[in-house]
Amino acid sequence: MNFKYRARNSDGEIMEGWVEADDQKKALESLRNRRMIVINLTEQTGFSGTAKKKGGSSWKDLLNLDIGALLSGGKVPTKSLMVFFRQMATMENAGLGLASAINLVAEQEKNRTFRNILLDIKNRLDRGSPLSMAMKQHKAFSPLLVSLVEAGEEGGMLARALEEGAVLLEKQEALRSKIRSALFYPGFVMTFAVLILVFFFMFLVPKFKEVFSTLNIELPSVTVIMFGMGDWFAEYWYVVAAIALGAVFGWHFLSTHKNTKPVMDRIKLKIPVMKDLLLKASMARSSRTLSALTSAGVPIVRSIEMAEGTAGNEAVKDGYIELRKSVVRGVSLGDAAKQAGIFPILVSQMMRIGEETGHLDTMLERVATWYDQELDEQVKATVSLLEPMMIVFVGAIIAVIAVSIFAPITSSIVQLS
Repeated sequence: MNFKYRARNSDGEIMEGWVEADDQKKALESLRNRRMIVINLTEQTGFSGTAKKKGGSSWKDLLNLDIGALLSGGKVPTKSLMVFFRQMATMENAGLGLASAINLVAEQEKNRTFRNILLDIKNRLDRGSPLSMAMKQHKAFSPLLVSLVEAGEEGGMLARALEEGAVLLEKQEALRSKIRSALFYPGFVMTFAVLILVFFFMFLVPKFKEVFSTLNIELPSVTVIMFGMGDWFAEYWYVVAAIALGAVFGWHFLSTHKNTKPVMDRIKLKIPVMKDLLLKASMARSSRTLSALTSAGVPIVRSIEMAEGTAGNEAVKDGYIELRKSVVRGVSLGDAAKQAGIFPILVSQMMRIGEETGHLDTMLERVATWYDQELDEQVKATVSLLEPMMIVFVGAIIAVIAVSIFAPITSSIVQLS
């Protein structure tokens, strides 16, 4: 087979030419052995000419793949996708036909929506459609997952591509779990504290006020303030509820709307603690995506394009867009990452090392693993820091309530004695 390639050589020059190989995988290996970073590789019906340098930047025809999130949502659980990719990889390695393997997975699948999707894929396979093309018809499979499978089919390593998909999904889910665990504890404590205050002001404060009014004693300032707050809350509780709900929904709207999300994402990267969590999570997720795609044989431009969709933050996504544009212009990956500004120095250095040694996928996987570990430590440190802060916060509320209630009682006892 003859493949036409567009790649950047060790001197940073864009080259175009043809390479002869048995399949796409061997063609990629041949180019990598020549220290070239493949930008695009397509099978050709004929072979002509030799490699030539390209100084231009005609690249728009390469960027024809829609960007999607890692998982487009729907009603298919992530766990079902993980099981599907893992079982398909196992059965592909065992030599079982794709249609038979999917039929077995479908029989075990409990989610009706996903089971119907698998049966439709099987029918398409029976009609001669490639697995990647059949998967592409369903939103349950993101463009990233479809690209992995497509690269595996083209390179004759479908089992490895399916395994990469399973590992990628598992690690992405683990990453989301770490972030959720970091947010759960403070969120739970704050919600519990607010509910206690609502209960206290709505039900207990009126009772205490009624009791103290019969004692004819001078109330301390803190008690007067608390009773005033109780009266105001009883009369205008809907204002408090509206403000709270407005803040929650307002933050969600601003963080998800296409016009305000870029601004909110940049604000989030300036908030202490949140900045580290979000940036490390984004680097881990996108680096692992880039590693999996390059390892599967997906050309570098398409790999970076897929990584944009998994960044999870508009500021980081913009950084990947700049990275992609620089690579197309012929700038080395490490230098392009450094110029983008958003990438930590570790990422740009590891990219440079990966390019120089021809092991870009390995270096990116190490980056993702390192950030996974850093994120884990960051979550533990954040929770450890928040625990005493939450205890002090709740303790302060209880102390104010106790002083407000027991001070008048103590005063009345003193007057009676």
